[in-house]
Amino acid sequence: MNLSRGRQYLATPGPSIIPDQVLRAMQRPAPDIYKGEIVDLTEEIKADISNFAGTHGETVIYISNGHGVWEASLVNLFQPKDKILIVSNGHFGNSWARLAERLNIDVEIMDFGTDVAADPNKIEYRLRSDKLHEIKGLLVVHSDTSTSIKNNLHDIRSSINNTKHPCLFLVDCIASFGCDIVEMDNWGIDVILTSCQKGLMTPPGLAYLIINKKAQNISKKNSNISPYWDWKTRINPELFYMNFFGTAPTHLLYAQHEALKIMKEEGKENIFQRHKKLQQIVTTAVNHWGESGPMKLNVPNEHHRSNAVTTFQAPGHDLNKLREWVEVNLGLTIGVSLGFDSEEYLDGKSVARIGHMGHLNPHMLIGVISSLEIGMTARNIPHKSFAAEKIYDLLNS
Repeated sequence: MNLSRGRQYLATPGPSIIPDQVLRAMQRPAPDIYKGEIVDLTEEIKADISNFAGTHGETVIYISNGHGVWEASLVNLFQPKDKILIVSNGHFGNSWARLAERLNIDVEIMDFGTDVAADPNKIEYRLRSDKLHEIKGLLVVHSDTSTSIKNNLHDIRSSINNTKHPCLFLVDCIASFGCDIVEMDNWGIDVILTSCQKGLMTPPGLAYLIINKKAQNISKKNSNISPYWDWKTRINPELFYMNFFGTAPTHLLYAQHEALKIMKEEGKENIFQRHKKLQQIVTTAVNHWGESGPMKLNVPNEHHRSNAVTTFQAPGHDLNKLREWVEVNLGLTIGVSLGFDSEEYLDGKSVARIGHMGHLNPHMLIGVISSLEIGMTARNIPHKSFAAEKIYDLLNS
């Protein structure tokens, strides 16, 4: 018998749970796309995104996913044969690198593995060795959802400053935006990339670049940009349609505007504190399970953990069977593994992910954790039960 009727729970690292009021904001007729409220609303969205990034830089909107703004950032700033340094500690750093290679950019990857954050000292050493300043850009994923590693952007910026290297600093904040603190101006980030379907709590389809003056000026020297990805007309659009290189994604804009309204009502600091506590709820549960079984966190160092997602392992056990059981029997979906394709990880089957980004609270996560405990029992995965008791202690500490 299938008991998973009712509202499904999506505990993946994106798309995230969408608030009902955001869904309702889309339930309206199409507006005039040349004037009126959609024009004003778009300007509000751009201003709000810049504010959440902690910057006076310009926000531009693309009708795309995160991979789209990966490409947009690359083609606006780099020419074929330019050299870039990409910091990788997971699937998405490597994927950004592969995209750059397809654009004939000279890519060097600094691979820090899959369980620790990037070492700023090693980055500083590499930049210091680049005497001729051949490296045009340093690219970092803030929070790689495949591994749940969070890189320390402040310290990486310090490593650039210590060498006085002129490279651009680009950061993928697709998973971290709205979940972890990002201070673009204070941390000297030149370009931030993000999209709407994770911490920004909107159905997929919008992506953003946030661009400072240094990056804008460098892009003016690059004449080989395809018209769609060129951000110059989007920064200073003469007509409204130029924000999107065509028809505006009207109903996604209504949804995003409503989601940002919810975020402003909660406040930036409260949002970050809530996500930190949600992360601690999940990591507390995984550590508890592991006291009498194989379960363990992928990232041992608590300072290297994302506030948006937790990757965990059960060496020697097939977590795909756990995923399938809770989905079919309980209506819960957790994230599959990405980038753990070796025999050590049973070709990825011994790794899974829990998303905890956006519109959720402790009782929702406790439901996820209790469901997984039931599933582990059903699938004969050894674990210590009653993680909720540890979570109670956490919430009352």
